[in-house]
Amino acid sequence: MKQRVLKFSAALVFLFTSSGFLFAQTQEQIDKFNAERKSYFNEKLALTDAESKAFWPLYDDFQNRKMKLVEDERNTYQYAYKNADHLTEAEILENLEKVYTLKDKQIELESEYYQDKFLKALPAKKVLMLGKVEWDFRRYLLQQLRDREGGHRGQGGGTGNSPEISEHSWQDPAPLPVPAPF
Repeated sequence: MKQRVLKFSAALVFLFTSSGFLFAQTQEQIDKFNAERKSYFNEKLALTDAESKAFWPLYDDFQNRKMKLVEDERNTYQYAYKNADHLTEAEILENLEKVYTLKDKQIELESEYYQDKFLKALPAKKVLMLGKVEWDFRRYLLQQLRDREGGHRGQGGGTGNSPEISEHSWQDPAPLPVPAPF
């Protein structure tokens, strides 16, 4: 159970940190995270100076717009869940429709950037590898979180060979979903 809570927490940390939204964090911590992300991506994608200059404004814009949609989706779920007993069937359906419209907008945004804008800044191979690098960066953040926690593996944590972070898990570079609140 503790392992699941840790993994869920780490997933949420990534969701909010990937676009620079660090709640209850100092600007210095946000800047440090963004610099680390930029360094990691630049190294793993082997970006040239020209590619980096063209890519980062696009990627930052993409992440900000994506996180706004994710935040709107989460807020819609939270509102509907909190008020479910007081909403009519039509209002509940309206909220569900809004959630799926926001999900569609996320897909459209990804398509716009991955199939058009990123290709103007990077070669196709680097755009293809971007998904893997994003996934690997998530794994990197999870590992950092575990390391900061002191590696409590002996306390019901298992072997550390979790299938969620296997070498082939990058094959689905989709963003981690924001679960509906309970």
